Amino acid sequence: MKKLIVMLLALLFIMSGYAQEKKVNEQLPAWQEGQLDIHFINTGRGNSSFLVFPDGTTMLIDAGDMDANEFENTNAPLKIPPALPDSSLRPGQWIASYIKQVIPADRQATIDYALITHFHGDHYGNIEKNSPKAANGAYQLSGLTDVGDAIPIKHMLDRGRVYPVDLLTYYRKNATFNNYLAFVQYQSGHKGMIYEALKAGSASQIKLLIHPQLYPGFEVRNIKSNAVIWSGKGDGTRTCFTTDQLLEKGKFNENPLSNAIRISYGPFIFYSGGDNTGYEGSNYPGRRDVETPMAKIIGRVDALTLNHHGNRDATNDAFLKALAPKIAVEQSWCSDQPGQEVAFRLMNKTASEDSTDVFDTYMQPETKTYLGFWIAKGFKSFEGHVLIRVSKGGGSYFVFILDDRSPLIRVKQIFGPYLTHHKI
Repeated sequence: MKKLIVMLLALLFIMSGYAQEKKVNEQLPAWQEGQLDIHFINTGRGNSSFLVFPDGTTMLIDAGDMDANEFENTNAPLKIPPALPDSSLRPGQWIASYIKQVIPADRQATIDYALITHFHGDHYGNIEKNSPKAANGAYQLSGLTDVGDAIPIKHMLDRGRVYPVDLLTYYRKNATFNNYLAFVQYQSGHKGMIYEALKAGSASQIKLLIHPQLYPGFEVRNIKSNAVIWSGKGDGTRTCFTTDQLLEKGKFNENPLSNAIRISYGPFIFYSGGDNTGYEGSNYPGRRDVETPMAKIIGRVDALTLNHHGNRDATNDAFLKALAPKIAVEQSWCSDQPGQEVAFRLMNKTASEDSTDVFDTYMQPETKTYLGFWIAKGFKSFEGHVLIRVSKGGGSYFVFILDDRSPLIRVKQIFGPYLTHHKI
């Protein structure tokens, strides 16, 4: 009986895959209630993910922007992608345009939750002297503030403002941070936005808002914020490093302080963790190994986005083996991403003797060269928006590669169906 069920499911998925194949080069099929959509939006200027939960609740994770010329001038010979789809709009404007195309048809354009993983420009924007002012005059526009100026944000979440030091003082000369504060203050005072720091361990801070009773198997668990991680039991927490271990002459690196979440939908599990790091020591100044303690409580997942864009200081061996993802999305924007050793680990079999399918939002030609053809050929895609679309109930999912060179979202490739890591 068990074998018969497996065969019937396999046949169903093959037929479903055939139906999806006919959608290549066409407009993306609309989200339907019961599906979980996880979009990775590629503007060439940093991270941004947009999620539609099974009941239509929406969530934005990061909305990056950066000064491309300044980066390449100060970090030569590293290169970053061209502005995508083009330079006619700012990255935050393109993110907003993308969201408006994929938001549920019966909803006004609204972001129910926006989560900033940490305070780096490629995750929440970069303010320069010539960054335009919002029409209200209260803040300038870049990245997150561009998105939030175009689409209302109901709940704003970040890592807080008090760790490891008072950030209002530490970042007092940081134009981007202070502009973000002005944005939150204005939106809270004039538009009803609710602001909170992410609470590590909580499974109720981010929740379904429309029809939660229909999807009891859906959960967003806050895995980590700053130095605090979930204990793995209830809403309990513990710390994974001390303030003294992080601070060096009063300074610190934002990356190991990143927020991290785990989304469960029935048997399907997804992890997202900003720029959390997995190495420490003299070769990685300012980093802490937060991946190893997180790995012990996250457990196996179906899909994840690589920590820190696939850079060398993240996605360590213990983390990758514990999570054993079938799908890994690399949100890359620089020619040294991924690090060769990270790519090598991704090409190995996981602890479950499975392989990981890796999808890159943008890989430079020279990156493929230094990785070596035998590693690069293991990647399933090298450019494009990536969408993970999970079926109702969470039993299976597809991966869509979407055209990032066109303002209109169109399907380039479809991979799947994939079965989730559940037992029949």
